[in-house]
Amino acid sequence: MKEILVVDKVNKFYGERLVLKDINIAFSKGDMVAIIGESGGGKTTLAKLIIGLENLNSGEILYEGVKLKSLRKRDFKYCADIQYIFQDPYAALEENKTVNEVLTEPIRICKRHKRNTLTPSEALEIVDKNLLSYMDKKIENLSGGQRQKVSIARALIPMPKIIIADECTSMLDEGSSEEVLKAFENIRKSQGVTILSIVHEVDFQKDPWNRIIVIKDGVVVEDLGFKEFQINCKSDYSKKLIESYRFLRGIENE
Repeated sequence: MKEILVVDKVNKFYGERLVLKDINIAFSKGDMVAIIGESGGGKTTLAKLIIGLENLNSGEILYEGVKLKSLRKRDFKYCADIQYIFQDPYAALEENKTVNEVLTEPIRICKRHKRNTLTPSEALEIVDKNLLSYMDKKIENLSGGQRQKVSIARALIPMPKIIIADECTSMLDEGSSEEVLKAFENIRKSQGVTILSIVHEVDFQKDPWNRIIVIKDGVVVEDLGFKEFQINCKSDYSKKLIESYRFLRGIENE
């Protein structure tokens, strides 16, 4: 499968502290990847480098073979093609606006750049058709899960090729989290979008990922298919993640 995004020998420092070391990852079209690791390990930094919110110190990030610049210097095409969903659904949307107003705003921006878009109804139909009846409701009247799904629909409006989600289920209850993951799976299947999601934990029985990347202390220690990860992971840290999952759910080790 052709690579859509390549992170090549990327290093990132904050002052003298090395946050990411020699990161080499390639993502294919339609990948649905969980990026997991302990806090401070570099997951969010990697996501922000891809989106252009942070500048790398060395290496390069290629999208469809083109070297990506910082967000302010990128052509609109690359800004629209790679969308970012933030962790906090309460801070990501203006509460005094309606769902329709939130979803119409990126359409106006895209029209100025002559970019095709989905309609608000089309985006909501993909994410959660039950939200179609909420079009005229203000964001302040929505639950956390509903807000996050509106954020996802907004990210879909410009018809992106990559969506990066930064722990976007960490503030949601279990039911809402499952609905968000189902929305991502539907987006991947129906639109062919590559989904890169920073996650707090992985449910090996329910989650829809086709690939797991584990980052620890700024280094990629695992990059395996979802099923293969559970059988063939090599690092002690990855093995502890699986053991912790099994312990919490009362699953006997195989």
